[in-house]
Amino acid sequence: MDPRQENCSSPSHSEKEWFETWFDSPYYHILYQHRDDKEAEHFLDSLNEKFDIPLHSRVLDVACGKGRHSIYLNKKGLDVTGFDLSAESIAYDKQFENATLEFYRHDMRQIFRVNYFDYVLNLFSSFGYFDSEHDNIRCMQANAAALKKNGHFVMDYFNAAKVRKNGNQDHHIEVNGISFQIKKTIKDSQILKEIRFKDKGKDFHFEEHVWLFSSETFQDYFKKSGLIVNEIFGSYSLEPYNENTSERLILFGTKA
Repeated sequence: MDPRQENCSSPSHSEKEWFETWFDSPYYHILYQHRDDKEAEHFLDSLNEKFDIPLHSRVLDVACGKGRHSIYLNKKGLDVTGFDLSAESIAYDKQFENATLEFYRHDMRQIFRVNYFDYVLNLFSSFGYFDSEHDNIRCMQANAAALKKNGHFVMDYFNAAKVRKNGNQDHHIEVNGISFQIKKTIKDSQILKEIRFKDKGKDFHFEEHVWLFSSETFQDYFKKSGLIVNEIFGSYSLEPYNENTSERLILFGTKA
């Protein structure tokens, strides 16, 4: 079977998990529309320079959202595939497809393609949504399975140590005339975010549950997935990682 024509998987369970509801909501995209495209492009340029990625290399953008990373990398001459669980996001992404850019709806816990990609990218904390550690490891193993031998993997996550140091936080954000009340609480190994707002006379309540992963935990996940950690960075400019001060935790790995 041509891997470009396969029927990729979507979740099989009947009860939706928090991220399926929230990520498919138009309010998710309203709240996070401030995300900095220039910052994202700077990071991708840094990766391209670091790896000296050859033209037409096959790249997988895991949990691609509305495709900003996939589209940018494709414009740089790379053969890019993006997948995401959000049906709304993938429907939006489809308008940008071309001969070297494609999008699929897919659950990151399930294997997508095997020994196919030169680079697999999991960027901007698009990980750690699941309640069980088993699912976290399944995701990492699926990422590794997608890579060719000696292929490169990039995991970009927030620095959990700094998040813990900042502690619980309450704040509100005004976007498009909607006042989002956001409460962040650190509980055990997760950061819980409650998002409440009112629009058109109706009250809304969503939640985010994201794991607080240490560098050591990620390195253990890499090892269990057949990935070798080569370097660890702490910023989108690829500065050295410092547990106390770095904003990001970025691991570069290779498939053994």
